[in-house]
Parts: sequence; C-alpha cells; structure tokens
Amino acid sequence: MGLFLGLYLGHVLGDFALQPGRLVVAKRRGAAGLALHAIIVTGITALVVAARLPEWWPAVVAAGLAHSVIELLTVRARNDTPTSGLTVFLLDQALHVTSLAVIAFLLAGPPAEARSVLFLWPVSTVVLAVIALMATVALFGGILVFEVETSFRRRDGIETHPILGLDGRRLFGIAERAVAFGLSLVGPGPYLGFAAFLPRLVTMRDAQSRRHDTPALAVGGGLVLVAWGLMQVLRVVVE
Repeated sequence: MGLFLGLYLGHVLGDFALQPGRLVVAKRRGAAGLALHAIIVTGITALVVAARLPEWWPAVVAAGLAHSVIELLTVRARNDTPTSGLTVFLLDQALHVTSLAVIAFLLAGPPAEARSVLFLWPVSTVVLAVIALMATVALFGGILVFEVETSFRRRDGIETHPILGLDGRRLFGIAERAVAFGLSLVGPGPYLGFAAFLPRLVTMRDAQSRRHDTPALAVGGGLVLVAWGLMQVLRVVVE
C-alpha cells in the first residue's frame, strides 16, 4: 500500500499541480512536450518516495514509462477521434491508476518492507492516504469540473477554451474542496465537509452563476463523499 500511495501521489502532483497550460498544449502538439511531462511526473514521484528510492526505483521508472505510453495513447485519442474531452480524461486517469496498482503489486516486495514514506520521512499509511486523497479532491477535482463544464457548454453550442487556466476561480475551487475534505474527516460522517460549499451555494443568484457553480458543487461534493468512503475502508483494513 505504501508504494502504491507514493506512486499515486507523485502522479497527482505531476499530472495536475506541475502541468501548466503551456505544457498541456506542448504535450498535445508533439513528442517534446510529452517527454517533458513524463520526466516531470517521474521526477516528482522519485522525490515523493525519496526515502525508499534505493529499493523502489524500478517501480518509479516503470511508472514513468507507463505514464508516457498512456499519455501518448490518450493524446492521440483526444486529437484524432471525436471522443469527448471528459471521456478521454476519465479514461486517461483510470489507466494511470490501474497501471500504478499493477506496478505496486508486482514490485512492492514483502508487506513488511512496504512501509509508507513521504519525501525523506516515514509516515503512517493513513496519513499518506489522507494527503493523497486531499491532493486528489483539490487538484484532480479542478480538471474534472472543467471537463464537465466544457462538455455541457459544447452540448449547448457555447464556444470554450481548450485549456484550463490557473486563475482565482480555480484557486478558490482547489481551496474549497480541500477544506471540504478536511472537514469531512472531523465528524462521524462526511456531512460537516459540505459546509465548505455554502459560500458558493448562497451566491448562486442568476442563470450564469448557476451554470458555473452547479458542476463545481456536484463534482466537489461527489469527490468528498468518495474520498471519505475510501478513508473509512482504509482505516478498517489498516486496523
């Protein structure tokens, strides 16, 4: 579990936090952008598991190679087929997570040696899982909201920009979902986390704000519920 969570956190950071719009454009245009993206993902993954890198470097290299192949396939699917961006995005992420699970299963070694680390420090599996899920809800959630919005806008014939920028609205969404997930872990259920969405909910006063904010609320609330559920399952397994 420790190796999988480390590889997964590296993927989330490399694919979302460290992939600016210009790199997305370059990745979709040619091999140089794809190669740079794969190097960044592999590098940040190596940093995340740095304390175990002498033992886990084959898994890190395998994850980087798998990431490159999946990106090549999904970029081609996005560029050369009529498949929607939302479908390609979800397929892309499903393939990445599956590949990391397979790599971790094959290369983790004995369970007693698969203790969790974060950068240079040992951490508990639960702590690492909280961090990985927090990053997922906050960072992955922003791209998912964008793809859902884009899908609805294209259906309605509204022109959309193909790349998500890092603006105030996106930063607010990242913070909103992170706070929501954090609050969901405080109580016996995930319900306290929904309080983080109240500011957005009470400001939905017209059709334009509802068009922007409804996908953010639906995706954010859904991700918080899923992440909270995964944490409960993990705690049972660990205990």
